[in-house]
Amino acid sequence: MSKATSLFLFGAFVAVTVGSANGCASKNSGESLDAESAALVEDNAEVDDTESTLESGLEEPTSGAAALGAEIALDAADPVIAATAAKANAGLFFKPAGCIQSTLAGAVVTHVFKDCTGPEGLVAFNGTVTSTWKKIPGGFEVTHEAKGFKANGASVDHTVTIDYTKTGGVYTKHRVGSTTGLTAKGKAITHSADYVTTYDPSTKCLTRNGSSTTTIGARNFSRSIDGYVRCGIGSFGCPNSGKFLLKTPKLSLELDFPGGPLVDVKLNGKSFERPLLCRAS
Repeated sequence: MSKATSLFLFGAFVAVTVGSANGCASKNSGESLDAESAALVEDNAEVDDTESTLESGLEEPTSGAAALGAEIALDAADPVIAATAAKANAGLFFKPAGCIQSTLAGAVVTHVFKDCTGPEGLVAFNGTVTSTWKKIPGGFEVTHEAKGFKANGASVDHTVTIDYTKTGGVYTKHRVGSTTGLTAKGKAITHSADYVTTYDPSTKCLTRNGSSTTTIGARNFSRSIDGYVRCGIGSFGCPNSGKFLLKTPKLSLELDFPGGPLVDVKLNGKSFERPLLCRAS
């Protein structure tokens, strides 16, 4: 399955477009975030970092693909085939050789990590992940479970169920997960997420929709993404469309992507525009 750009790029989008704790303002609008809003953005980025480590650094390499972005064989009838591929290919993504040991029992793969360096510069993978595969219409479902897993400075209990399917040439990844533990910066985190990502190779269009709820430290917030589309330009391409919302009991921060290198920002009902650091088509 083609690797879909994860939600975590929005952490960079938020940092660039709405500023940080220094209160930097847009030359277009003269607006800046107050300290509370900036703190929310920073906490969201920390959540992104933890979730990105798990999704891109752990779940994708144990999906059975032979390379990041490579296709998973979804048309096989037996989940043991998917599990066998996951066992065989997981070691391709981690160094040094032999740092991950994977064993197969039916459609269940147990991956044991010891001081592994993962993809995309992620480090210090330690612990055990149990992956249970089953056949579903149009593809496969896998449930990954880990207790006290350490990765890139974070230490978490993590359970996620992912449906990989293909219909009419369009790939879909439906990911429902929960995470508790400590971030790389040592903050306590409880996080649950439900996201659907699609990719159409014929148009090179990626979509993402879904929501999550998070407690990090003393802060509770929700996050949603609706109608996100990016076509034909790669990970740092400008979105064609989409809305991203961060919300606490006191704050509402919304990003609306109209297309191109601009984003419309709405903070507690007050609107302004910011430049977006992305590659235009």
